[in-house]
Amino acid sequence: MIVIVSCHHPPDDERIYHKQICSLVENGHSISYYTRSNCKINLSTPLIKHNNYGLKTSVNTFINKVNHDLRTLEYIRVLQIHETALLPLLKKIKLQFPYIKTIYDVHENMEALYRTFSKRIKPLKEMIIYLRKYQENLYLKYVDQIILANVPMSNQPYSKSGLPISIIENFPERKHLSFSLESKKRPNSIVYHGHLGPERGIKDLIKAMGHVKAIQPKITLSLIGTFRTRGFQREVLKMIHQLNLEDNIFVIDQVPHSRIWEILEEHSVGVIPFKKTPLTEENTPTKLFEMMASGLEIVATKLSPIQNFVDDSIYWAIPGNPLSFLIEFTSGVINPQVLY
Repeated sequence: MIVIVSCHHPPDDERIYHKQICSLVENGHSISYYTRSNCKINLSTPLIKHNNYGLKTSVNTFINKVNHDLRTLEYIRVLQIHETALLPLLKKIKLQFPYIKTIYDVHENMEALYRTFSKRIKPLKEMIIYLRKYQENLYLKYVDQIILANVPMSNQPYSKSGLPISIIENFPERKHLSFSLESKKRPNSIVYHGHLGPERGIKDLIKAMGHVKAIQPKITLSLIGTFRTRGFQREVLKMIHQLNLEDNIFVIDQVPHSRIWEILEEHSVGVIPFKKTPLTEENTPTKLFEMMASGLEIVATKLSPIQNFVDDSIYWAIPGNPLSFLIEFTSGVINPQVLY
């Protein structure tokens, strides 16, 4: 029995469910899967027992409920957690059942994440980061293995722990590789998918589209994902209206991971317009690999995690510079000849 626990990700999360759990099930492993989400999906199968608690359940209560439940399960070989907040659960289980292998899957560089999104003044922000890292280190003695989702760009945050560290990038499965690159693609169609927030460079992209439209009136951009805040959503929709781009930019709610592939293959250009932040300088965007697998031309801001995988097969833009996107879009990525 393998136990996998998440308290902040949707049950059908791409990395946790589609890649890790599904691959384990394909190899005959039975999974006890615990999530904390308002999503009503039930992923139970003969080999997966899915237990979901709503977000009204606090993280501490969730930990206690899972801990209580695990005592009743048959032989558990592995416990894998997917958030720092679940380290107390890992400690409880390791103290009760020392033979269980414990895995800490770190999805993102937590220091970079906090430095990017915290609104606190820098001295207070750095003090909180220090205290969080100190607390995390206290729990690492109960961890047997660490999994990272990215190659560290500037430092190895867990190098001093002495623990085995594996890096499992979010590469697409081979079945998603596109071998018929021209069959479904609409010319001059650009796609972005993922979180929609200020740090993602969405407004820079919209500004660039306002200029590109003057050269290529039929250019389209699909923005697929969830807005980080309602305030930012209002800003983006207002900007699209003010630039008269309602016929060129389509805002689409987040779609299930299984559907994103057919959408990507309908477009000709993928764009990653990230601004330069502590987070984007450390984490590799999964969408890079998905766009590559779908055979898209790619325009991306020049950031180290992306450069680590591609160099001369991509169009580079300058982070935070809408004009650089205009230059890249019109230097060969879009084809004016289709209009005339």
